[in-house]
Amino acid sequence: MKENIKILMEETGCDEGQAELVLHSTGNNLEKAIRSIDLLLKYIVVIKSRFMCNQANFYGRFILISHLNQKRVVRLGALVTCDPSIYEEKLDFRWRDFEKRLYAHRLSESCIHELTQKLEQNLNWQITGDYRKYFFQNLKDRNYEEIIGILRAVINNSLGDDEVKVEIDVEELNLDQFKFPQESNIPMEVGVRPSSNQPREVVDRKESTIVLRTELVADDSSSSIEVEKLRKNDLILVKISDTRDIAQYLSHLLGGCKGEEVIPISTMVEEVREEGNQWAVKTRFSPAILGEALAKKKARVKRLKPQDFSRERKGLYLALLGLAAVLWVILYILKYR
Repeated sequence: MKENIKILMEETGCDEGQAELVLHSTGNNLEKAIRSIDLLLKYIVVIKSRFMCNQANFYGRFILISHLNQKRVVRLGALVTCDPSIYEEKLDFRWRDFEKRLYAHRLSESCIHELTQKLEQNLNWQITGDYRKYFFQNLKDRNYEEIIGILRAVINNSLGDDEVKVEIDVEELNLDQFKFPQESNIPMEVGVRPSSNQPREVVDRKESTIVLRTELVADDSSSSIEVEKLRKNDLILVKISDTRDIAQYLSHLLGGCKGEEVIPISTMVEEVREEGNQWAVKTRFSPAILGEALAKKKARVKRLKPQDFSRERKGLYLALLGLAAVLWVILYILKYR
């Protein structure tokens, strides 16, 4: 059994205790254990939170979904308002219902979009950066008081308030429960209703994302690199060439056009793969928007450095996270119309 434990740990990334538990539940059947581990173990942890800033009079909520084994944030959404009723809403909705209500509130006039975007960015960057080891270890150990302390520090840093009250509710899910949540019984709010006028083909249903056709911005300078040398998370410039109506709308939101002129915008590389005599480059503009571009084999692009961003670019990057509300509504319409 020890050999099977070792193999299962290597194949799935689980720890020894988890491997032993799964093998025991499957009668030491290694093949069955590998297939069923995502269903048996609750790797996905959902933190639903509400907070109140006593000095600044800000009120808000956020949902933070993490993968314990991979120590990463799967997705998150936040809301910052001056409306105290937001804080009064309960936390014990099912996670999917909580998420839908949060995004519905983001469409209201009381949402402070700039602060919402700032909080989302800081939650993502600080939890996966400065607090990564401490946060995920405490999450695994269910030390929720420590988790609240981390979240309070991030909110304080984002909103500039030393008197922050934070409450959380936690759900633990297996992968199947996360991928196929129970259907929500909470109606959409603020006038959002499914529509029959949206095209279906812009949605990648498997990934729950919108994919835009793009073109890489070529660069033949000495500091450029060949496309094949790009790696995941590299920053590059692209132009959105997609002519579909929703694509054009998103291009405006992303800052990919100025009037009628298409302009380059920065994006993060997800994948580079070979397709015949070309390279296919997948990029990510935000959690729900991908780009796809084809480039010739010898094409070269400039790989941007973080310090290359101007203030305008930094503001744009912050704003990308704020598109979640709009995109969620679009995806909801396309899925449930």
